[in-house]
Amino acid sequence: MLKCKEGLNKKEKKFVKYILEENIDLYSDFYVTSNNIRIPIRDNPDVLFDYLNKGDVIVYEENNENGLAIVTGWSDKASRKYVKVLTSNEHLASNLLKIINWNANIDLYAKLKKNNPLIKVFQRNGYSFKGDRGSEILLMRQYIYHPQKIYKKDEEGE
Repeated sequence: MLKCKEGLNKKEKKFVKYILEENIDLYSDFYVTSNNIRIPIRDNPDVLFDYLNKGDVIVYEENNENGLAIVTGWSDKASRKYVKVLTSNEHLASNLLKIINWNANIDLYAKLKKNNPLIKVFQRNGYSFKGDRGSEILLMRQYIYHPQKIYKKDEEGE
């Protein structure tokens, strides 16, 4: 089952740390930016957990350590919300993006290295070319209205 939420309990943090340890960020696209400095999330899980507590969103599949995705930008009140995916499994990446796209009520962006094979997965999920950034490209998915509740904290009370 895919989970989409803000904040994590201790058990979920442990599982997410395991996912971060087990998946290689081959293209260095899984990072957050703070004060114009790129912070690799794999090496700094506490930064990820802090951002999740401040409003960023994580999507992962229970009992599947093959990857995860985040939507970042709420924690630092950025004007653009960026999708970051950590997986080499294109099918899982597509499923994670579908959950993000369905729950989002804003335009979403992704910045990926030009040689990252996940570019095609993003494009199949509605992201289109927006600009060239040297060794990276900027993709954007325009918000499409649908009657569905947007992101909210998990109500399990954990």
